[in-house]
Amino acid sequence: MNLNFYTLLKKVTLGLFLVYIGLVFSQATSSDAGSSDCECGEPVNVWYKVSTNEEDYGQVIQLDMSKGRIFSNEMFVYIIVKDLEGGDDIIVAFPNSGDWHAQPLGDPFLDELEKEFKNLEDYLKSKSSEEIKKK
Repeated sequence: MNLNFYTLLKKVTLGLFLVYIGLVFSQATSSDAGSSDCECGEPVNVWYKVSTNEEDYGQVIQLDMSKGRIFSNEMFVYIIVKDLEGGDDIIVAFPNSGDWHAQPLGDPFLDELEKEFKNLEDYLKSKSSEEIKKK
């Protein structure tokens, strides 16, 4: 009886293993395998970028990062992907080596104000030994 129990247990285990392999294989070959949408409906493999193109400058565009091309030269690494909405090729470039950071946009008014204060400070330092009179 002991030998029959082990033989039955071996057959059941082999059967369950084959069922498991079948389930895994059916998941891997199902029609939605590799889909870019998760169960919640949100797209995956999408990057968002602010456009620098003249026609749509400043608008947020969606980049399909699920496929594309990449190449580099001595100065830059280029990633070429598709725009999800228009289907256009978008090229994103990064420096090839070293650290980098984007330069923040300056406010022209604040830049001019800072220059004026610097000029005033230089003027006052140059007149430190003289009396400044209002005209």
